This record gives sequence, C-alpha cells and structure tokens, in this order.
Amino acid sequence: MAIAADNALEQLHAAARALVDGVEAAQRSDLCLPFDEVERRNWFYWPAPRRGLPLGALDGDRRQLVHELVTAMTSPATLAKINTIIGLEVVLADLEARGISGRRRIDGLPRDPSAYYVTIFGTPDGDASWGVRFEGHHASIHATVVDRRLAPTPVFLGANPAVVEHRGRAILRPLAEEEDVARQLLDALPADARRRAVISDAAPDDIVTTNAASVEHDLAGGVAIADLRGDAAALASELISLHADRSRPYTAAPETADVHFAWAGDAVAGRPHYYRLHGARFLVEYDNTQNDANHAHSVWRDPAGDFGGELLREHHAHQH
Repeated sequence: MAIAADNALEQLHAAARALVDGVEAAQRSDLCLPFDEVERRNWFYWPAPRRGLPLGALDGDRRQLVHELVTAMTSPATLAKINTIIGLEVVLADLEARGISGRRRIDGLPRDPSAYYVTIFGTPDGDASWGVRFEGHHASIHATVVDRRLAPTPVFLGANPAVVEHRGRAILRPLAEEEDVARQLLDALPADARRRAVISDAAPDDIVTTNAASVEHDLAGGVAIADLRGDAAALASELISLHADRSRPYTAAPETADVHFAWAGDAVAGRPHYYRLHGARFLVEYDNTQNDANHAHSVWRDPAGDFGGELLREHHAHQH
C-alpha cells in the first residue's frame, strides 16, 4: 500500500529540507522532534495546544515554505480543501461573535487561521526514517517515510460550518463530494443491499475512531463492495478513490477487496448522518451530526499502516 514515485518523494524531501534550513535557528527546536518521539502518533482535529511550529510564528517567505511542504504532501484537490478549511476559521469566528445558536468555542482558544502547526519528526536527509505532520482545527495530515516508501495516513479533514450560506443559498461546501457521492451510493443500492448497508437509524455524534493513535475498534456490518454491480459498484469505487486520492505522492491503490459500506442516521440531506468504508487495510469515516448537521468530519486511515506502522515493522524485521 505504501509506495511512492521517486520524483514525488524527492519533492517531499526537498520541501521538508528547505523548511528546516529556512527557519531561524531558534525555531528549529519547535519544528523538529526526534522520529521516535511519542508525539509523532499524537493528533487532534479540534482547537488544542500543539507541538510544532505555528504559521503565526512565521513571516511570509517562511510561511510559503510550509505551504510548499503541504503541497508536496497532498493532491491538488486536497490542498484546496485544506486552505478552504483554514479560511473557515474566520467564518466560524464571525458566527460565534454574532451568537449564532449551536456554535461554541473552547475558552482561551479563539478561532485562528494562523494556529496551524507543522512538525518534522527525524531528519529528512539520507536513508533514516522521518515524518511530517501539518495540523490545526479540522485538518490533520501526515506522511511517514521509511526505506523510500511512504505511508500517508491518517488524513483528517473537517468543516464547520459544513455549508456556508448567503441569502438562503449554499455558496460553499468544502466536503460536498464526500457527502453527495455517499448519498448517491446509498440511493443506488438495491433493497436487500441497502438493508445490509444501513446499520442504525441514529448516527454517532462523531467519527467512531476519534483521534486514537491506532484503530482498535471492531467496525462490523454494512454491505460488501465486492457484491455491488452497475451504478452502485461505480459509485462505491468513486467514493473510495475520493478519499484515497488525498495524498499527492501516494501512487499505489489501497487494499480494498474486503471493504464494506455502512450508513447510519437519516437518508434525508440536512439531517444527522454517518457512513464508513471499512476493511483490514482501508478505513474511511464521515460524520455530520453536530450543529444541526452542519459540522462535518472525515478521516482516512490504514488500520495496519497508520504512521508508517507496517513499514517500520518490515524495516525492523529486515534489519534484525
């Protein structure tokens, strides 16, 4: 699952090296942490204090180096979504300032588009393992490089609000495809397959795996993608690709032969809903329940390979 084209890896390596070399010496202790630091497997998708170097601490030229690193980590579509998600911090701050019902903020942590942090684990030089994390409210992306192979998960994207309206019309939906394609798939399922797919009339209030360092949950149920035909099969493939194409240097197709599609909650747009695609090596969760179903979370994970887990096991087995 974790194979990257050499030129893509070189771009990622060069962008990370340029950032390390480009920041001030005093900032490197925030930017750079040891690869074996437990922090490498910590991640959050809500406003919280983080270890790393925030965008707000960087001038224009150095901030551009961070943007170039994020560009090297992600596909163009994902890059656009991340920048839109960061921009929503200003929208959310305005909604909260005007007392819009259902909006809340954690005391002492105002909505801040500069509070997105970059952290490099290890040294992006030579053959040693290294990794990078870019993270803030509703965005958490990772890349781990081991033996010139790359593990791109977990990848988390969220949106609050999920729909930005103007004069009663939706003008911005950062995670529109993630919801719409899944709804189309649900509607395309034959009756028997739909009964298997719908696991509950009530959606969970968040993604089930939350920000766990590893996926330990037993995610059963749903309809097997391999059993689908026609439009349903095509839409399932589209939905898998939509999530699996998050990472720019990632080129190998994920292992999805055993993946199931499961839905919970309301089938009517604008109501609380949840779905997942789950298999041994591929997991996607999408949840939109908070703030009257106008606050979406999505995550792509590899239960056996997050944070380069499988690559590191293979590396150590080979070395020893």
